[in-house]
Amino acid sequence: MRSTSSTGTVLFCTLVSEGDDTCEVKLTNGQKRTVPVDDVERMNPPKFSKVEDMAQLTHLNEASVLHNLEDRYSSDLIYTYSGLFCVVINPYKNIPIYTDKIVQAYKGKKRGACPPHVFAIADQAYRDMLHEHVNQSVLCTGESGAGKTENTK
Repeated sequence: MRSTSSTGTVLFCTLVSEGDDTCEVKLTNGQKRTVPVDDVERMNPPKFSKVEDMAQLTHLNEASVLHNLEDRYSSDLIYTYSGLFCVVINPYKNIPIYTDKIVQAYKGKKRGACPPHVFAIADQAYRDMLHEHVNQSVLCTGESGAGKTENTK
């Protein structure tokens, strides 16, 4: 279970008991708390740790999505699929993921054959353009400094 504290912090906990409006949870440090039911969200089993496509999550909620993105980011896995979309988090450091060797690894591969990457999106758009004889477009959105320019080079 995950519980959001009054400060907005996500806490990991185990559900002890659940009532209509509140539930009792046990935090990882052993402390028990009574919290509003609406502040508690289910966690995904460990097998979903660092999942490449968040559409596969059993419990798809804000805390689970953010936790998965944070886990992946901490391992320099900055690309994560979310259904048809690719979520990218700027690492603000150089990661050797834009080499010719990596480009070749994604060439001609189906989307799920390799880990999420902008090269997979670009290669799929290119192959669709050749096969369907229709122009393709890729939309990159984000705040200033999010890494849009780096991903479109």
